[in-house]
Amino acid sequence: MQLKDGRQIKNLTTEETYKYLGIEQTFEIRQKENKERAKMELYRRLKLILKTQLSSKNKMTAINIWAIPSFTYTAGTVAWSRTDLQLIDRKIRTTLTQFGLLHPNSAIERLYLPRKEGGRGLCSIEDVCDKEKINIKNYFRNINLPVHQWVTTQDIITQEVSEDQQDRANSVEQLRHRWQSKQLHGRFYTSMHQEEIDTAASNTYLTQGYLFPQTEGTIFVIQDQVVPTRNYTKIIMKQQVENTKCRLCNKAEETIQHLLSGCSVIASTKYLSRRNNMGKVVHQGICLEKNLLKNFTPYHLYVPEPVLENNEMKVYWDLTVPDLGTEHNRPDMVVWDKIHKTATIIDFAVPLDHNLSKTYAEKIGKYEMLSRQIRDMWKLKRVDIIPLIISANGLVLKKTVQHLKELGMHPNTISWMQKAVLLGTVNIVRQVLFPH
Repeated sequence: MQLKDGRQIKNLTTEETYKYLGIEQTFEIRQKENKERAKMELYRRLKLILKTQLSSKNKMTAINIWAIPSFTYTAGTVAWSRTDLQLIDRKIRTTLTQFGLLHPNSAIERLYLPRKEGGRGLCSIEDVCDKEKINIKNYFRNINLPVHQWVTTQDIITQEVSEDQQDRANSVEQLRHRWQSKQLHGRFYTSMHQEEIDTAASNTYLTQGYLFPQTEGTIFVIQDQVVPTRNYTKIIMKQQVENTKCRLCNKAEETIQHLLSGCSVIASTKYLSRRNNMGKVVHQGICLEKNLLKNFTPYHLYVPEPVLENNEMKVYWDLTVPDLGTEHNRPDMVVWDKIHKTATIIDFAVPLDHNLSKTYAEKIGKYEMLSRQIRDMWKLKRVDIIPLIISANGLVLKKTVQHLKELGMHPNTISWMQKAVLLGTVNIVRQVLFPH
């Protein structure tokens, strides 16, 4: 074909083809060749993304918007079987494992659930291809060209669209149910959906997505309770283990719960450091708000002063309240408002998931007598007790969120506190287990 500018469009030979939207245009679709090309391009883009320095959330987003769409445009034209799509999903999970983002024993369902629900927000190839087929069928139903109208008159397409849409609506609910019903993985689901837990605040680290991919993967391993402790290795993995007692204290069974909050050997070091890091966030936030500090310092570098004072406020950090015979007279923080003649006793705790409400009640009872004595000694109108509690797995009490609002803290305070706790938890597991 001769063009006006002198160029020619040559005829293709029998062996040559041209591509439209990545599919070779021939007398028939070459299923095998197009399948291999689509898979190779998907895996190539996946590995390029995983080699970057993006955060965990951004890597998942990049996979969803750059890697997976290179594959899904073949849905509806290339004949992918259900088995083909499931094998590709498995290959993606295997690649995530190779790059340290996913433990092979973690809950698969959480990988595909939204981040606001405790998942990681990755799109499933199987689900995305089903959705693409629904879109194609709906397009045929809504277009006015005669050939499309003829296709929509066939009963099969109308029936398939309604069935596919119903399956699509149920897919997320099925993932939730499967996660919940698992004996080991489902424990964290149950803990996260306790009535006193703020689910949105508990998933802040996922929705904001600031963690390194490997760190987020380790947190999921801990939450799913598939950490290779001695107890897990013997009972779940069925391997030969001579002694299932804790390798540090040699007293209790070495479970993930024991390592996170029950080992006496690291109680005064790693547990204390994790709790103090959470407290430093609140201490610095209050002091900045009350003009007791001028500059912000990252919490891991921040060293709180025992006493900070100006004409309006006085803040104690980890000091014994003098001249009192009370047993519990050393709270983590005391904030004394000289203007309004009130004081606030603030104490921090990082318990296990199922002990949040119990710990809260214990803190209130622990400092009740101290609050009365402070009120009388300093001649105050009111003394409040505020326990701020986040579990070792990052679960946040609704009362913790409420108390931070009462203190007038920055909205991101929960995020910073939770980050301090989760990084402390990951640090404990890595330093105790992986060197061995």
